[in-house]
Amino acid sequence: MKRIPKHIKFPADLVAQIEQYQKDNYISSFAGAVYELIRKGLQV
Repeated sequence: MKRIPKHIKFPADLVAQIEQYQKDNYISSFAGAVYELIRKGLQV
């Protein structure tokens, strides 16, 4: 899979929620948690 770097700033409260999701779902990286949440959000 080709990866394209994108640099964004997250609100602190959103980072806390993503980190909690990461811990709850045993995801090894913050980026992995973000990818999963985006994929879930894009499913219709």
